[in-house]
Amino acid sequence: STYIFDTDETGQRFIDALAEARERGVDVRVLVDGFGEYYSWPRPVRRLRRRGVPAERFLPPRLLPPRMSLNLRNHHKILVVDGREGFTGGMNLGGRHLRRAGGDERDRVSDLHFRLHGPILRQLEAEFLRAWELASGEPAEEPPEVPDSGEGIWCRTLTDGPDEDLDRITMLLSATIAQARERIDIMTPYFLPPREIIGALQAASLRGVEVHLVLPEKNNLPFVHWAMRNMLWEVLYQGVRVHYQPAPFAHGKLFVVDGRYTLIGSSNWDARSLRLNFELQVEVFDADFAERMSAFIADRISAGRPVTLDEVDNRGLPERIRDSLCWLATPYL
Repeated sequence: STYIFDTDETGQRFIDALAEARERGVDVRVLVDGFGEYYSWPRPVRRLRRRGVPAERFLPPRLLPPRMSLNLRNHHKILVVDGREGFTGGMNLGGRHLRRAGGDERDRVSDLHFRLHGPILRQLEAEFLRAWELASGEPAEEPPEVPDSGEGIWCRTLTDGPDEDLDRITMLLSATIAQARERIDIMTPYFLPPREIIGALQAASLRGVEVHLVLPEKNNLPFVHWAMRNMLWEVLYQGVRVHYQPAPFAHGKLFVVDGRYTLIGSSNWDARSLRLNFELQVEVFDADFAERMSAFIADRISAGRPVTLDEVDNRGLPERIRDSLCWLATPYL
């Protein structure tokens, strides 16, 4: 399951591999978001079906009869193989989503993706099958049990979407920030959260928690970057430390609290992810993993630069007007 499935050289390698698996008798299913598919030409679902791979579009936009769910997107990134190995995180499928040496820096993307084993895969597969049933109309069967070796670390999935799971990630983030005692690390490409999360971050900083927010200095969506600039003063004013990491555009998402708790997955910190999209996050309860992710964030902080309140306050009038107008569209960005 992916939001974007490019049909470039990298995407074609996936199509070939999936077709070959299908020819071996593997039960293969591919779910591409109906709006995200329009990022690619030729369309990936058409190419997959031509190769005999069962593929579906999730709520594709249409005019006749009109579909009123244009904003309800499937933002999952899920790959599960034989119930033994799985992947999730922020990466879409395609060459432009890879960080390559050489070439135009503006076309490169850095991201984070994670490889998982064990019982957590059953939860990932269950969410895939739930979305597959909605897109295809086929009843979703129960995913098979995955043997538990008794080793590894504790984790679980958290789903969010405009259904019975509405606002689950927002509630989780707010509650977890409220429980923080020492340090919060946030890495996200888009930061336009609802008021309750802004308030929770302000309160955490005021009670002495060290809060670090890491954003891309160059965003792939300039109007989102401008909208973020308009509201950064709210967290900077209360002592939240904001950092820009340098190009290429950083699409990775991480949330680490007190060196013990980590949240990974597909969700951004904006209204689209937290209110409109179907998202999947994985909670990881392990100090060693959290420390490694905090070290990764610290490395990105050291490679970038801090954003100060003076910098935000001293924007020129044309910038302020532009940023304010973009911020007004926050619910739709």
